[in-house]
Amino acid sequence: MFIECTKKLQDEMGITVEKPYEDKELFSWSANLINIKRRKAVVLVNNSSRFGFVLFGLKAKDFKRLDELILQGVRRCFQSEKIKEEIIEQYLSDAGTICFSKTNGSRYVSRLNKACEVVGYFEELLDLENIYQPKITRKLNTDIIKIDKYNYKQPYELLLKDLKENYRENIVKCEGVKLVVKLDLGSYCAERKIIIPIDINFKELHEILQISFGWKNYHLYEFNVINEEGENVLNVVSEHEDAFYPNGEYTVAIDSDTFIKDYMKKEYTIIYNYDFGDNWEHEIKIDSIIPDYDKNYPICIAGMENAPPEDVGGIPGYEKFLEIMSNPNHSEYEETKLWSDINWNKNFRMDLVNKRLKYALRN
Repeated sequence: MFIECTKKLQDEMGITVEKPYEDKELFSWSANLINIKRRKAVVLVNNSSRFGFVLFGLKAKDFKRLDELILQGVRRCFQSEKIKEEIIEQYLSDAGTICFSKTNGSRYVSRLNKACEVVGYFEELLDLENIYQPKITRKLNTDIIKIDKYNYKQPYELLLKDLKENYRENIVKCEGVKLVVKLDLGSYCAERKIIIPIDINFKELHEILQISFGWKNYHLYEFNVINEEGENVLNVVSEHEDAFYPNGEYTVAIDSDTFIKDYMKKEYTIIYNYDFGDNWEHEIKIDSIIPDYDKNYPICIAGMENAPPEDVGGIPGYEKFLEIMSNPNHSEYEETKLWSDINWNKNFRMDLVNKRLKYALRN
C-alpha cells in the first residue's frame, strides 16, 4: 500500500522518500499534514475513489507508528461503510505492506487539498479525545465531487463501486432489523415497514422515522421502551432538550448516546412520541433480526395510509381537517386547501421515501 506524502508530512516524519512505483490506484492513498485546533492531523485520500479519513491530535510518538495508525484508519472507515470483514481483510492483504513515497502528481495533490479544505469546514465535529475522527470522515466521504463534465458523485459511492468491481461480489453486509411502525390516527393507523442497520442510535432512528412518515422535523420527540410487563425501562430524549431529569423508576438517556441494538427484543415495544403539542404516537414492534442485511442504509419495504400535516392539531384537528377537505362546499375549504398544499405530503410514495432514506444516516 503506497502512502504518498506531501513534503510537509515527510518532514514531520523525518523521512526521505522516492516517487512511487506504478501501482493500482485502489491501493494507493495521498496524505497531508495539517494543523487544526492547534493540533496536528493527517488527512488521507484514496487515489481512486477520493474516499478518505482523518487522524487527529498526533504527537511525535504517533508519527513513529503512523503506518499502524493508517491501517487502523483504513479498517475503521471501511467498517463504517458496513463493508464485509472478509473484503476488508482481502483488501489489506492485496494492498501489502505500507510504503511511504512522494506524492504522485498535481492531480492527486489537488484532490488532497480539496479534502483538507472540507476537514477545515467541520472542525467543530472533532473528537478531541480520539485519533480517528468518524464524524469528519463521514462529512469528507459525502462531499459532492465532479467526476467528469456532466456527473457528480460522493466518495463513498466510488469506493463501493471500486471494491465491487475489484472483488466481483456484493461487498456490504451488516446486521439489520425489520420494524413495523404504526402511527395512531384515532380510528385507524398509518403503517410503515422498514429495515434498518441495527448499530444506529436513537437520534438516527428518529431521522429515519421522520422521512418514513413525511414529518418535517419541526418538533421535539422522545422514545419510551416498554417491556413485556408494560413497564417503561428506558426514556430516550432529544439532545436538543433544554434539560432532562433522571427518574428513579427507569433510565433516562440522550438519543445520540444511546444505541438501539440493546433494545431490539421481540418482547419490547418502543413508543416514539413526536410533537408534544399534537402528540403523535408511533408504536414500533420488532419483527425480525436480519443477520446478513446487504445494505448500509435503511429501506422502507411497505406502507399504507398518509401521515397528517404538521401542526394540524393532533387527532381531533386531523379529523376536522379531513372532514373539511372532503367537502369542497365547506366554508373553510379554500383556506384549508391552500394551507394543505403548502404543508401536507398527502400521497405516500415509497420510491421517494427510499430515495431520501438512502442518505438518512449520512448527515
